[in-house]
Amino acid sequence: MHSVSVIIPTRNRLALLKRAINSVLAQTFKDLEIIVVDDCSTDETGEYLRNEKIPNLNYIRLEQKSGGAVARNCGIKEAKGKYIAFLDDDDEWLPDKLQKQIKCIEQNENTGICYTGRRIITNDDSIKGITKSYSFNYPPGKDNYLAIMRDNFVGVTSSVVIPREILLQINGFDEDMPCYQDYELFIRILKNYKAVGINEPLVNYYIEKSVEHVSFTREKVFVGSRYLLAKYKDDPYGKYLKKALLKINLKKMLKSYSYAKEVISYFIKSFFHK
Repeated sequence: MHSVSVIIPTRNRLALLKRAINSVLAQTFKDLEIIVVDDCSTDETGEYLRNEKIPNLNYIRLEQKSGGAVARNCGIKEAKGKYIAFLDDDDEWLPDKLQKQIKCIEQNENTGICYTGRRIITNDDSIKGITKSYSFNYPPGKDNYLAIMRDNFVGVTSSVVIPREILLQINGFDEDMPCYQDYELFIRILKNYKAVGINEPLVNYYIEKSVEHVSFTREKVFVGSRYLLAKYKDDPYGKYLKKALLKINLKKMLKSYSYAKEVISYFIKSFFHK
């Protein structure tokens, strides 16, 4: 049994997947297993993973396209590690990420999420590998649950390490959500646990305009927003979610999601029609 299970969902992005896996193999923390959940890829992903000798690899193939939440939940069920780390197939880790996070978690009681900063890198036809910014937020105040309702200060799935028993306790990701699954997961965890952060950019988070972003289409954002607001409408802090989603989409607009302006307009109008 390994201490950390690394879960990588993937679909039809073999070149990026190789980069992600190599960043896991380069970790200074070695007591880990790699669980790749293939969401019904039609490229050479399956052949590569079956034939390449990748240490401690558990390859799972879904026979129909199911989405990131289902893929990650399959990985959670298969995981054997005490801790689970998620890595999107288009991101990569710096070598000491896991070592620093496991140390941080074990030094802080009642930790539900350990997250890090990230380096945002844009790749398109005109910009190649340019680092745009570093991103990190400390948990605001002592009430992490209120803070996560106000804004997703944790950030992205690729930056987090979470105790496996907590993920099993809350039944993992909400598979009914078409997007914002990571944000909603963080909300449920921080209702009863705390977040601790490492103020270093230990993840390379890529914005690749030539790559399909399946989790964030215009339709999924609208449906997911309504679902999230309805799910927490009776929560004492649920009233803060509209502003939180507005902030999230402002950030997406800065990252060049073409439809983000339309989504932001939707939220602004909704403030006047409660």
